[in-house]
Amino acid sequence: MPSPRPGNDLRSPPSSFDEIVDWLEGWSYALVLLESYALTDLRAAITAVESAVRAHREVTEPWVAPLIDADEETSRTARVVLHDHAWFVTSLEQFEWFFRVVEGENHGGHRQALGQYGRVLAEALRRHRCDERWLEAKRTAPPRHGVP
Repeated sequence: MPSPRPGNDLRSPPSSFDEIVDWLEGWSYALVLLESYALTDLRAAITAVESAVRAHREVTEPWVAPLIDADEETSRTARVVLHDHAWFVTSLEQFEWFFRVVEGENHGGHRQALGQYGRVLAEALRRHRCDERWLEAKRTAPPRHGVP
């Protein structure tokens, strides 16, 4: 069986949200390649991802929501970010559903489907973080004098 990417221990979730996204992508990729993770380790990893996404929403939404009243581009991006947050709730439910399928019938095809969904989720989270970083820069940029 293929080994997971170096430094991507399923049992050691990182602490930062961006690292969680990379970690999710790494072990999801390994699942696609039929890594034989124990179900208990997969359960713990999915729970860690769910917790990280929920915590991320709680920290981010209070500063993103007021940006809806900013200029048009900032407002549009803030709306996308908040919409993503709502969408991620559904995505986590779907991720959980894929895991329950693996629990019920633990074979390579189901594990690969779980891994593929994890990769899609990681990519969506990565794109989402790009939007948030753009908003963070807008939020912390000093005002430009003489520019409306």
